[in-house]
Amino acid sequence: MPPASTFPTVVHPFDSPTPHACAYETAKRLESQPELSYSVFEFRMRSSFLGFGFSSLVKDVEDISAFVKYLRSIGKEKVVLIGHSTGCQDIMEYIDPAHDGLSPVEGYILQGPVSDRGAISMEMGESKLDESIEAAKNTIATGKGYERMPLEHLPASFQGTPISVFRWHALGAVDGEDNYFSPDLPDDVAAGFWKRIDKPILILHSGQDEFVPKSVDKDALVKHWTTLCRPGIASELSGTIPGGNHRVEELDAEQWLAETVVRFLQTVS
Repeated sequence: MPPASTFPTVVHPFDSPTPHACAYETAKRLESQPELSYSVFEFRMRSSFLGFGFSSLVKDVEDISAFVKYLRSIGKEKVVLIGHSTGCQDIMEYIDPAHDGLSPVEGYILQGPVSDRGAISMEMGESKLDESIEAAKNTIATGKGYERMPLEHLPASFQGTPISVFRWHALGAVDGEDNYFSPDLPDDVAAGFWKRIDKPILILHSGQDEFVPKSVDKDALVKHWTTLCRPGIASELSGTIPGGNHRVEELDAEQWLAETVVRFLQTVS
């Protein structure tokens, strides 16, 4: 991107990007819109790669805020955060007024706002997950929450990366710190999250997200989330990415996402 770009979008992917990742497709699309003067930054945090299992959303927002502060220091005038997967939970945490002193931004984009609890339930079953979370609660009660979660309580997909008892509880418990997107969250709980959003937000689920149960109507869920936001906050472009999987690896889906992000950025004042 041209070095004169004054407006950055900051991308936090759950996985390491590839040359075909949606962040790169978005960057290429922005190059064709120089009048927007946006550039894309993708950065690493303490939770990146194997750090995910022993980190937290609180640490993530500290890292994001520090990076936003740096961008301001080099003359970037507008910052829009794009969160992919766990990056969506990061954005919801970033908006929490309980965090004082975070660097303000001009907008937010959620891509792949998946419930970890729902995804884990798909793999190990809800009853097994509840047993696992109960074991985590008991361990936390003994003051050993920072220890590694025993493998016998984890599904196969979580056994390759060490994860703490605290982190496992945050991901899988109904009242876990990361549980922003479960479709069965009561409205009085979910509304508290969405109504605190004070800047324009674009919400994009993936139409073929493999980590969302097929029983979930993603279009209806996104529409419901937009109604829980303050009037005029949620973009009318919010919806589902046609044909996109969780990482948006399909070329048509990548291009659709990039185009939609550009259209949203055009509305951010």
